[in-house]
Amino acid sequence: MNDKLKEIEEVFIGQVQKSDSVLGAWRFGSETHGLSDDLSDVDIVLLIDGNYFDKSINEMEKYIENSCDEIYLCYPEEFNGEAIINNGYLISKDNDIFQFDIFLLHSGHLGDFLCRMHYTGLAEKDIIFDKTGRVRELISLNSTGSYYKDNITHLETAYWYHAYMVKKYLARKDFFKLYHIFHTLYEIHASMLLVGFDQITWGGCQNKLGFIPEDKGGHLKKYFCTEDFDKNRENILYCMKTFAEDTKEICRLKNEEYNECLANRMIKFFS
Repeated sequence: MNDKLKEIEEVFIGQVQKSDSVLGAWRFGSETHGLSDDLSDVDIVLLIDGNYFDKSINEMEKYIENSCDEIYLCYPEEFNGEAIINNGYLISKDNDIFQFDIFLLHSGHLGDFLCRMHYTGLAEKDIIFDKTGRVRELISLNSTGSYYKDNITHLETAYWYHAYMVKKYLARKDFFKLYHIFHTLYEIHASMLLVGFDQITWGGCQNKLGFIPEDKGGHLKKYFCTEDFDKNRENILYCMKTFAEDTKEICRLKNEEYNECLANRMIKFFS
């Protein structure tokens, strides 16, 4: 983490520790997995006494404001509600801009799915402070994440159904529909790869994709749409072939039936 951002974090934590509304705090995100670097942002989870939850966001924002030169914006997540509030801030310090994310968990709603996500894998080393022992109680729950799961047959069917559309959108040179289909195929291929090669039990799909075999990750890097439709055709044919190869390998690993006939027909149709 950047030294200026560390300083902001320290000032913020110093204020939060004195607040009656905050029962404890812990770090979340890349820092807890040893992946932090100078470009990393702040991710702090705050356990809020339920009696103060409704007013806590204004209080925390005041502490952030006191810790930096200026708050440029606040981005509230759409899932914010009575159990959890996740607000992301862009803040300034000495003409630099930083990202500062806070997660407020209601002490009375810790069983909520989104709340559980934010203490899954919590370890002693991640705790910033624990006034009442409630944070360490969360460790004792031994909440663990899981490997990615999805239905292989459904993914395979969905991929080739959407792949069929590529040919007509290329012929029409319909950039916007083609862009949408490329994105859809990327998401399906990524899901297939995670079914077969997920290595970690924490984080979202983007985190997980960073840990699959490098060559498999490379298969996703040509799902982009440009103004050059000949290049788009070349890229998507490569992607279709690697999807077929990956699906065949994953079916073998998972002892599931692979529809090779369908893949061959679709690639031949496109070619």
